[in-house]
Amino acid sequence: MSKLELNNFELPFIIQKDSEYYTKLETVLKQYLSEIQQYVAPDTYQLAARNTQFILEAINYYYDANLTYAKKNILKILVYCSHDPFIVARLDDSTAFRGLTRVNKNINEWSGVATHPIRMYRARLGVNNFNKSGFLHIPFSNRGNVSTQRFSIAGVPSMYFGLTSYVCWLELRKPADSEFNVAAFDMPNDMKVLNLAIPQAMLNGYSNSDELINPLGSMIALFPLVIATSFRINEENRTFRSEYIISQLVMQCLADFNIDGVAYNSNRVDSHSSNYPFCINLAVPMKNNPGKEYSEFAEKIRLTDPINFAEYKHLTRKPLQSTGNYSSFAKLYEFHGVMFMNKRIRYDQLDFSNLDDYLFNESFSVM
Repeated sequence: MSKLELNNFELPFIIQKDSEYYTKLETVLKQYLSEIQQYVAPDTYQLAARNTQFILEAINYYYDANLTYAKKNILKILVYCSHDPFIVARLDDSTAFRGLTRVNKNINEWSGVATHPIRMYRARLGVNNFNKSGFLHIPFSNRGNVSTQRFSIAGVPSMYFGLTSYVCWLELRKPADSEFNVAAFDMPNDMKVLNLAIPQAMLNGYSNSDELINPLGSMIALFPLVIATSFRINEENRTFRSEYIISQLVMQCLADFNIDGVAYNSNRVDSHSSNYPFCINLAVPMKNNPGKEYSEFAEKIRLTDPINFAEYKHLTRKPLQSTGNYSSFAKLYEFHGVMFMNKRIRYDQLDFSNLDDYLFNESFSVM
């Protein structure tokens, strides 16, 4: 495989109208296949082309009200990667969070990334004091309040986590500090995660090493699915979103492969590559728990007491770290930087980074 030089697939793609989605996606995917053909092995190209066809057909099936066949097409994509450790793995081994440390044991500069506890964040809006139960999913008795999201299933509550409090803030559309409340969660290492958090820069970077040919081939073949789920459409007042078709079909397929959640990059940023990995989210649909208001996942997950961001900023002396870990997981990627106020800066220059560290070291317990 030759070194990749992709420059036209920085995500998310931003368009103005819902009606433009299919045409733009088709154009982008055809261009992607054309550009990778000179670099990749024939079998990798054929798999990427096959996935592209399944994606476009799935959208057309959906538009024709043939939801069964739309889902079958996405199942055909996932069945090929469901046993691929570079795409589907335990959270503790997922390339979305552990990077290359499970592929290359000699990456000393990332030694912390290989072993550091993975703790993620959830946020809620409001000026009232929240308890832990307020940071779990919508109770099953309130399914009618479950709104459509990018990675969701109608009527099925989900829990959405961010690798940083910063991405939670972005997802909530940059609320005032006094309305921004955050809790940290100690994530279960054994949960099975589908990795769609693949930016263009990662494909180019991985192609520099022959040792990474296997994970690179897997990601190149899957990238059409990442593209299809990474559109931002500016049209307002819509009750239907074409850019959610594929991502919601993916969520409907997870149970077929015993996958617990999907890692993906936030579309609230203008560049996935420039904000990686600080803006990775994890969506976990909640399975029914007969006779209970919350899923077994929610009942067992350990979290901190929620903290209001404005109140946190009033602390002149931060309490001593109770666990000794000090740095949040995302800070281990500090050399990657993040885009903020149109500048590339170190993440620890943001107050969100300090909030992450503080919550990372608080006491964790079940609800």
